[in-house]
Amino acid sequence: PYGRGKAPERACLVIDAWPAEDRSLWRDACAPADLLADDAGARADRRAITNRKAERGYGRWLTYLALHAAASLSLHPAERITPEHVKGYIEHLQSLGNATRTILARLQELGEVAKVMAPRRDWQFINAIASRIRARHIPARNKNHIKLSNELLDLGFNLMANANTQAGWQRAAQYRDGLLIAFLALVPLRRRNLAGLRLEHTFLQSPGGWLISLGASDTKTHAPIELDLPDLLVEPLHLYLQEHRPVLVQRTGRWHRDAGNALWVSKDGSPMTEMAIYDAIRSRTKIG
Repeated sequence: PYGRGKAPERACLVIDAWPAEDRSLWRDACAPADLLADDAGARADRRAITNRKAERGYGRWLTYLALHAAASLSLHPAERITPEHVKGYIEHLQSLGNATRTILARLQELGEVAKVMAPRRDWQFINAIASRIRARHIPARNKNHIKLSNELLDLGFNLMANANTQAGWQRAAQYRDGLLIAFLALVPLRRRNLAGLRLEHTFLQSPGGWLISLGASDTKTHAPIELDLPDLLVEPLHLYLQEHRPVLVQRTGRWHRDAGNALWVSKDGSPMTEMAIYDAIRSRTKIG
């Protein structure tokens, strides 16, 4: 039942398909600021990835309205964001099996865009609803079975700490491998899911850190997975994204292909495959 085109009720409506007024207000708010102008958009100073996340969340809201309250799409964007519609939206997300974390993220995204659609209106009711949901939060998955491997974690952090002993792309590759090993010690994903992590898609930045979000079609059990990146990895990840990943992306080795938004990048400048991840970890851990 899942996969591209198979679950339209889960889709995030792309901005080109938004009602014209919604599209215009949002694009004006996100437009880059003119250095000589005094009327910069409300979100011009936000990072592109942050605005993209809010845009996708609002697209999810519009999908819900199109399916369950289509008549409201003819109204001003702010007139559709009512307590009744928001309550229906939450019930809809719950009926699809979305975890509390996902629902809270959707409410946050809706609230951010609502402030663009009607900045003078009081949208506190959205925060109030989110607070009630948070208060009765039940974890989507039982993680008690996940064990921390201190040995692997130490190896990963040692590799990152000593990456400076290497030169050029080898320094970046060692840091990447260390982060990979530490990542697996704390977030034991299947190799396929690890290789498939994509920035702004399955690996998302949130106000509180980073979220790994895998759809049902991406998992072996066909159950969605949502995990917060452990705080211990947030700073090493930022250094990888800012300093080491760009070095690897610029590589054009024998097997080069565009890295796109792949989280893990090979020494050839390509997205790391499952086998490349296996080989890297095997080499660093000396596992036969």
